[in-house]
Amino acid sequence: MSDIHVSYNETIALCGIDFDLYSGEIHALVGSHRSGKSTLVKLLSGAVRKNSGTIIYKGNIFEYFTPQTSIQNKIGIVYQHLNIIPSLNTIENIFAGQMPGTRHLSIDYNTMLAKTYELFNKLNLQIDINKPLIELTKAEQHMVEIARIILLNPDIIILDEVSSKLAPHEMEKMYPIILDFKKQGKTIIYVSHNIDEIFDFADRVTILNAGRRMGTESVKDIDKIKLINLTFSFVIDRENLIKESSKLFYFKKYNENIIKNIPIGVIILDTEDKTYLVNFSAVKILNLENSEFDNQSINALLDGKIIEKKDKILETIKFREKLIMEEVIFNNEKILKISIFPFKDDNFVLLGTIILMEDISKDKYFKDYLLRIEKISSIAELAAGVAHEINNPLGIVKNYIELLKIEEISTTGRLKLVKIENEIDRINRIVESLLSFSKLNTFAKTKINIINVIEEIILLLGHKLKIKCIKLKKNYSSNEIYVSGDENKLKQVFINLLINSTEAVLNEGKIAVEISSNHKKSFTNISIIDNGCGIPEEIINKIFDPFFSTKANKKNAGLGLSICHHIIELHEGIITCTSKPGANTCFNIRLPLLDGNQQRI
Repeated sequence: MSDIHVSYNETIALCGIDFDLYSGEIHALVGSHRSGKSTLVKLLSGAVRKNSGTIIYKGNIFEYFTPQTSIQNKIGIVYQHLNIIPSLNTIENIFAGQMPGTRHLSIDYNTMLAKTYELFNKLNLQIDINKPLIELTKAEQHMVEIARIILLNPDIIILDEVSSKLAPHEMEKMYPIILDFKKQGKTIIYVSHNIDEIFDFADRVTILNAGRRMGTESVKDIDKIKLINLTFSFVIDRENLIKESSKLFYFKKYNENIIKNIPIGVIILDTEDKTYLVNFSAVKILNLENSEFDNQSINALLDGKIIEKKDKILETIKFREKLIMEEVIFNNEKILKISIFPFKDDNFVLLGTIILMEDISKDKYFKDYLLRIEKISSIAELAAGVAHEINNPLGIVKNYIELLKIEEISTTGRLKLVKIENEIDRINRIVESLLSFSKLNTFAKTKINIINVIEEIILLLGHKLKIKCIKLKKNYSSNEIYVSGDENKLKQVFINLLINSTEAVLNEGKIAVEISSNHKKSFTNISIIDNGCGIPEEIINKIFDPFFSTKANKKNAGLGLSICHHIIELHEGIITCTSKPGANTCFNIRLPLLDGNQQRI
């Protein structure tokens, strides 16, 4: 190049530059910011055209290069700023514009794949070639671009500020590649602002300053101080630079490790709402499967997850707002507290977003449990007192009825006495239910095969099922599933639930009893499912409350499900209900498993 002038409107980028390049050399190009380094190499790549001057390449005069003629003349450049197609994967980016074809005029994908693996082995790269580049790290994206240029097999390779984009350990892979190019007789123009770096491998160095060439020297003939004076660049002693960089690196890792190991879920997003960090607690809370989350969008991270008010969460992140949600249902099984905070630097420039999440399911269930226990205790105390007071006059009335039966009375009168006695018996049953609140606190536990219990109850209620032609389906994971408890009390629970199901379904309705065990987590699940009328959403949270009932018949006191709930909790279990009116209702009971060789007391 001789007497090259380039300007952008009124800004002069290069002013009378002379530059020569030899075959098989590493020629460094250094200078301070806006010295003209990038503009000079862009003349060779076709990205910039000169205003005046002469360019001679391999004996031929070129008025200018275009990107196409540059490639045709085997000139390749890795730009300072990424020149990739983010939506395409690694293979498609490497072969963009040069995809090999078959004789059937289709793309030869197998050849592309083989060459990519061969190239990656040569460069010692481990990158998922099927991922879109937008999902790779910036360093990996730069390495893909370098691979694309190498595939062109150029005679001149221009590396524009590569070291500023790659980490030190990644640059350690680049230096052998650069030296290998030189051994092959290729020429490298190495653009850098790091003066120390060029003393390691460059043959010659050209110094630019404010668009002018300050000189071209052989590296072996120039000392560092002279080079600094020519470029007016600041340089840090390499040993001190490595030392300080190591301190910063370990401090950064230390902080990241603290965040990764705290018991609260943390997701840190960058300014483009892509993940910078996802800690171990967040992985566990969100049931994430992949171990690599770098540079993944928050939309992709939450894709497929059933999160209450997900749109609100994504909208808050998008518009850089603050949000605290106390109770968020996740995947219909967890209750999360989610906090979203955009964070900024001292100049109020947005740096990203922090998402905090806590699994408060146990806290929520425990609080609800304590509230229920407190409510039941109060009701039990009241019920026991009322029951004892009612029992005394009921006993007296019962005695008078027996006396009246002895006397000679009319048939009509005797029928009336029977009706009165039946009503008193009903009152007695209600009183017994009230007393059961205070009697369930302690009971003897024995080893129980829950399958046998269910089978006995189904046999007992068989006549009810036949009357309504109900189809009963049973699905047991085993013939023997053992729990510890009071067999009669558990029978009371399952009888109550099955009777409720038989009353809820129409003639020829369906009831399913499913029993499974999870030995890893030591519990068994008993589900009773029917296709009856269902329970409306507005009352499903009240069905375990004492005296709450939706049944219209006069025999119901509204105590059955409340007592069932109390019995299951005393067995260290959980009873829940889900219902879709018009579709199905499922009562699910979870009880602790009892090991076959020991009794859990």
